[in-house]
Amino acid sequence: MLQQLRDQTQGTGFKILVGAIIVVLTLFGFGATNLFLGGDPEVARVGDYSITQGVLTVEMERERRRILAQMGPDFDESSIDPLQLSEYVTQQVVNRQIMYQTAGELGIEIPPEEVNSALVASEAYQVDGSFSEPVYRQFLQMMGYTPVAFVREYTSALSSEKVQRAVGESIAMTDWELAEIVRVLNQTRDFAYLPLDIADYLGQVEVTQDEIETRYDEESSEYLTELAIDVSYISMSVDDLVDDPSIIVVEDDLIGLYEEEKAASLRSERRASSHILIQVNDERNESSAQDLITEVATRLAEGEEFAALAEELSEDAGSAGEGGRLDAVGKGIFDPAFEDALWSLGEPGSISDPVRSDFGFHIIRLDSIEQEDYPTLDSQRDELVAKVRRGQAAELFAEQARQLEDNAYEEQSSLSETAATAGVAISNVEGVMRSELSEGPLSHASIVSALFSDDVLAGNNSEGIVLGEEEIIFVRVDEQYPPELKPLEAVEAEIQATIEREKALVLVDEHKAQGLAQLEAGVSVTEIAQSLGASWVQVDRATRTPQTSALAEIPPPVLAQAFTLPRPGVGEKSVGIAEYGQGAALVTVTSVTQGDINATAQAEVTELRRVVEGRSGRLELQSFLQAAENELGVERPPSVLPST
Repeated sequence: MLQQLRDQTQGTGFKILVGAIIVVLTLFGFGATNLFLGGDPEVARVGDYSITQGVLTVEMERERRRILAQMGPDFDESSIDPLQLSEYVTQQVVNRQIMYQTAGELGIEIPPEEVNSALVASEAYQVDGSFSEPVYRQFLQMMGYTPVAFVREYTSALSSEKVQRAVGESIAMTDWELAEIVRVLNQTRDFAYLPLDIADYLGQVEVTQDEIETRYDEESSEYLTELAIDVSYISMSVDDLVDDPSIIVVEDDLIGLYEEEKAASLRSERRASSHILIQVNDERNESSAQDLITEVATRLAEGEEFAALAEELSEDAGSAGEGGRLDAVGKGIFDPAFEDALWSLGEPGSISDPVRSDFGFHIIRLDSIEQEDYPTLDSQRDELVAKVRRGQAAELFAEQARQLEDNAYEEQSSLSETAATAGVAISNVEGVMRSELSEGPLSHASIVSALFSDDVLAGNNSEGIVLGEEEIIFVRVDEQYPPELKPLEAVEAEIQATIEREKALVLVDEHKAQGLAQLEAGVSVTEIAQSLGASWVQVDRATRTPQTSALAEIPPPVLAQAFTLPRPGVGEKSVGIAEYGQGAALVTVTSVTQGDINATAQAEVTELRRVVEGRSGRLELQSFLQAAENELGVERPPSVLPST
């Protein structure tokens, strides 16, 4: 199959310098794609593997968690578009399955010891340069994996990576090809350009009062004021209700909260431990592993040192060298069976009986217990009272917010009765425009959107706008001041500047065409400059990428045009025009010097070879993937396109 796939990737011009592509397959994406049973709707299919809605849901949740962890606590989760997330994740699962199945077809297997070594060496699970089992288990828990499922997925990912690496590394660039690329990339050019900037022509044009008035009359809709509105609004927050007289704090409330927080604190105790692991794997069945762990328990009972036995026998590569020592952690990190056994040990130094987990059989020793003394109820009384009051205020807020919503909807054309019933004040803002709502109490995007919605502009109260789940606001528009035509005096300077620029641009276009025609007719550049009232800028030995401050001052379109024009003959020049935001320029190229690989620093040549071979390898991989997809057969939902 490999040769068949390779044959389908030939003749596509991979060994030329082209733009980089995005490699959609990475070593590890979102996790397992082969852990779920059927029975739910099929989303896509790769060969005989069905990607169901259940698989997609789990993968979407994993990607959502990855995004949140990467973006940090201030990231707005609501900005994640569910449809885009679904399409993206579907594509990733499809691509990953293509690679997994292709690796299987090619008979690529990863030995368990190589998988274990890769996991231990991964920086993602290290603390201070060493593998940390608590960090590793915390990752599994966060992403929703069992240890066995994760190792299975990681093994498939490593086999996929091996295929990708083999395809990518099959690209070998010859010295001749590299020399040709250097000839193009390191090429230098001598050129000159004649800037025709709009700013230089503004003083050559005149704008009459009649032209200004005509433009004002013809385009009056461009010179209107904004819609202005008078706004009234009411709001209520949890903070407003903390001191509400209906909130009564009794001693039982304080005791209940205290005991709850104390219990939570006790649950967060940390335990340091050591363990000896005997794995159950393809080479060792359950019975053999149990016999080995029993032998370990016997040797411990006979007085052998725990740390020495761990170094000799434990198959946990991350802790064996440390005598089996594990860092102190709280609950929720280790495998449940391991955790139950560890927390059942009463005193430091206690050793468990053999324990079966998803990893194999363990013997666990409790090394230490870390737990802070919990303060007394009286020392926390004021803080507890504040928490109880706020908790009751939140409940009261939820109740009163619903009532406010009902009252505002029923009253509709005013907020006065709603405000009176709730005992809140009405606030007013007069003559406000949308452009002015960038700060202040009405600056929230949801409030601005509501104020200028058709329903509220029609005179209705807005729906309740919840801010941060602890505040609600209702707004209405009491008066509108429709847009009006601004006085001519207020916009006269603006209109004049617009017309001046338009006329200057016409002159630029005329001179641009005139100058190009003269260049093509062989008129001297000096004569052209004099006729246009401009000056040529000479640039010698320019490179494609600005490397000096002088080159950096050249408008990028001018530099791009200088390297786009054809190479001129001896004693001739290539001519063209570059357009840019502030005008245009005539461009003439008089000399082209090809890059010389022998005159290029070896470090630069080495880096160029790496970059070009990398890009070519990615293109080779892209074609390989397409061939593999054709071989396996892939069915996607209509909205999910194949990778390109």
